[in-house]
Amino acid sequence: MTSDPVVQWATTALFGVLGAHSLWRLATTRQPFDAASHLLHLGMSAVMVAMVWPWWARLPALPQVAFFALGAAVFAGAAGWYGLGALGPGAPGRGAPARGPTTAAPSAGHHRSARCQVVHAVMMLAMVWALAVMTGPAGHGAGRAFAGAGTAAPGAGGHGAGAHGAGHVATLVPLDTTVLIAGVVLAVVLVAGGALFLADLVRHLRCCGSLRDGTGSDLLAGALMSFGTAAMCGLMLIG
Repeated sequence: MTSDPVVQWATTALFGVLGAHSLWRLATTRQPFDAASHLLHLGMSAVMVAMVWPWWARLPALPQVAFFALGAAVFAGAAGWYGLGALGPGAPGRGAPARGPTTAAPSAGHHRSARCQVVHAVMMLAMVWALAVMTGPAGHGAGRAFAGAGTAAPGAGGHGAGAHGAGHVATLVPLDTTVLIAGVVLAVVLVAGGALFLADLVRHLRCCGSLRDGTGSDLLAGALMSFGTAAMCGLMLIG
């Protein structure tokens, strides 16, 4: 993705902290859906860190794509479930308990919010997009892969995976128009999603919440992850 050491270390620091937060929340949550959410974000943080370093090219792309595609489907399904719960007979104030992946009401914390689940789904889709761009069709290094003569990382099949090698960038394969537009849309939605998380965080803090409780830390982590992923998309779009 980049050979800039500042970007590499900044990304490593940001997503390393976010990964640690996901691991902490995974170890302390009692809800299966929340645990799945934190596990998906833990995987996302790990891959985000790996993508900015040369050794990422040695890792198989297909399992990563499958993981994030599954994550997008999980969050999209949760968004639909909670959205229907908010509109249907089981919505709060309509005489019946709300339904969803857990027994909590959709409005009880950001894990019960359909709009927040949409943002999480977009994060997962952004990872699929980034992996597709970095590896190209069938993993052949098309798209935004950086190519340098003789710089392909070991195990990358010699298909331009030298994208990550510092000081070896020779050419930059242009993005297809459709891929470019998709990346722009994802980045814009992620920025909006990060703002949404921050707005929810402010409301949470005004209601006597704290950054040290689960909801507060989750909202802050969601905002940082949204903005960080948007920055990743932007970096790949501008080269």
